Amino acid sequence: MPRLWNDATRRWLGIAKWQRYGDDVLPLWVADMDFRSPPAVIDALQARVAHGVYGYGEVPATLTETLCQWSAHHYDWPIQPEWQQWLPGVVPALHLAALALTEPGDGVLTVAPIYPPFLEVAKRTGRLPQQAMLQAPSTPNEPWQLDIAALEAAITPRTRMLLWCQPHNPTGRVAP
Repeated sequence: MPRLWNDATRRWLGIAKWQRYGDDVLPLWVADMDFRSPPAVIDALQARVAHGVYGYGEVPATLTETLCQWSAHHYDWPIQPEWQQWLPGVVPALHLAALALTEPGDGVLTVAPIYPPFLEVAKRTGRLPQQAMLQAPSTPNEPWQLDIAALEAAITPRTRMLLWCQPHNPTGRVAP
């Protein structure tokens, strides 16, 4: 099989990160992988497309039950299927959370650098944007670190929400 993924192919397919920069830049975003999807995913998508009727799908009970089992097993937190609200993506979920859990003028804190849509949530929902910075690595082999002092300094009496990205984007770090 010919190699499907190279810089020219990526740029030709209209993938955002490959369109944003010139040919002299190799974009290495954390959340936008350049790996071919697994065959099972490709097969499932092809089967879904082949029947030609799309409509609005429902979340299968097996998926909600799987999340309940995952939460209980990995976090020792038993949750119920009726507690789940499935949304089309993380960005709408961030906005919905801010609207549901805070009031206009409340502070919404982010830790930057962060996936850019996180930075827009407060402004777009009428909340007060607040920000703390991660501690940048001092050497190339050192990881980014959460700066607890900067986080504490960013919290004010108006702070009501911390938007956290796990695993962190763009650093790729996973908190223990």
